[in-house]
Amino acid sequence: MFFRKKDGREAEKGGAVRRTALAAAGIAAGTAAVVYLAGAFFFAGHYYWGTRIDGRDYSFQARERVREEILNPSVNYRLSILGREGMTDVLTPEELGMTYAFDDTLERVNAGMTGLGWPAMLWQDNSYELPKTILYDQEALERRLERSPFWDEKKVREPVDARIGEYVEGEGYSIIKEDPGTVLNHDLVLAAVEEALGNLTEELDLTEGDFYSQAVVRADDPELEKALETANHYVSARITYTWNDVTQVVDGSLIHKWIRIEGSQVELDEEAVRDFINGMAREHDTFGKNRRFITTDGEELVLKGGSYGWWSDRAAETEALAESVRKGEQEEREPAFFSRGYARGTAGEDIGSSYVEIDLGEQHLYLYIDGEILLESDLVSGNLSRGYGTPAGVFGLTYKERDATLTGETYASHVDYWMPFNGNIGMHDASWRGEFGGDIYMNSGSHGCINLPPQVAAQIYEHVERGFPVICYY
Repeated sequence: MFFRKKDGREAEKGGAVRRTALAAAGIAAGTAAVVYLAGAFFFAGHYYWGTRIDGRDYSFQARERVREEILNPSVNYRLSILGREGMTDVLTPEELGMTYAFDDTLERVNAGMTGLGWPAMLWQDNSYELPKTILYDQEALERRLERSPFWDEKKVREPVDARIGEYVEGEGYSIIKEDPGTVLNHDLVLAAVEEALGNLTEELDLTEGDFYSQAVVRADDPELEKALETANHYVSARITYTWNDVTQVVDGSLIHKWIRIEGSQVELDEEAVRDFINGMAREHDTFGKNRRFITTDGEELVLKGGSYGWWSDRAAETEALAESVRKGEQEEREPAFFSRGYARGTAGEDIGSSYVEIDLGEQHLYLYIDGEILLESDLVSGNLSRGYGTPAGVFGLTYKERDATLTGETYASHVDYWMPFNGNIGMHDASWRGEFGGDIYMNSGSHGCINLPPQVAAQIYEHVERGFPVICYY
């Protein structure tokens, strides 16, 4: 085996590499020493990296400044109170005379963080909790809360229950949502604030929990929803009346005025319904009213009273209308009548163009059909000398009957055609009379009835019916 001996140049090159490595190592060691010493100097008065005290990061911060901050609550702490409708308030430690009472935990933490031991921060846990007692002036707290906007009378509003709103044409009724108001329970709020201060909680939300008074009745209340359904059922009714000469529609626009709503109670005011019926009857009934009438001779008369015309049964119709509203019915009808006119219209117009006209002074009768005289005849009316004079007025035929027997205290007379129009007074044939007209009625008249020749009575009988107008005048 042969070995090659290094020459001088190679040996020199190897020495230079060693010197360079040693120099680098020296520099690195020097640098590390400088860094360590600088860190030792810095961390002698500052907190290690990753230091958290009571959840707050104090990495690299000066210990004296942190100590002042921790010991003085006014530096970092505020209690924000949130309420309804964007109302807020902020309590500060200065207002409450707040201070902290600590044990020696902070001193022990500081003592454990030596400047020389700073490299340990790279692997050890540097999180700490400082046991402390929160101290504040209780009276100052209560006075401060009294000045809070949450108790400002201008901003405090009582809760309002949900309710059924006013009727809206075409839409009906709807529920107005409850207003929760802004009334707080002072004792509950005070207790919650004390707890928040004790825990150094930074936000207290009064909209969560039972701090506020609440409306008793809410929009989804089953009884209120049922009441809404009832009210809208009532106003859904539509009754179209033909009331004598007018058409009157009773629908929600009128019915809602008769509905009384108190909370979840819905009632139909029958007195208001009765007032409506009475008003319609007063306006459109004609029964018993005076009428202007132009006789066949062209004389204009004012006919008083009589038992003719439109006469509403107010009590029956009040009950019927109230029942229709409660059922939400939709129908067309006439009201209930005690008496009906033969024609529609105001007093006088309700006679129409078909009627019996009896001129008691002239003892003459005319039968009009559709405005034309169908027949006319002399007659004999009630005996004036004996006080049986036939009453004047406008009447409606009560009924008609064939082969009737008319009886009184001193008589019983058979007639073929009986047509009463005013109680026991009526038109009928009088076959026992040989003549009619003239002055017969003054001394030899009837007991009040209209005596007619048999053939005239028969013709009239064929053309009249119940309600047919009979007009008597002198």
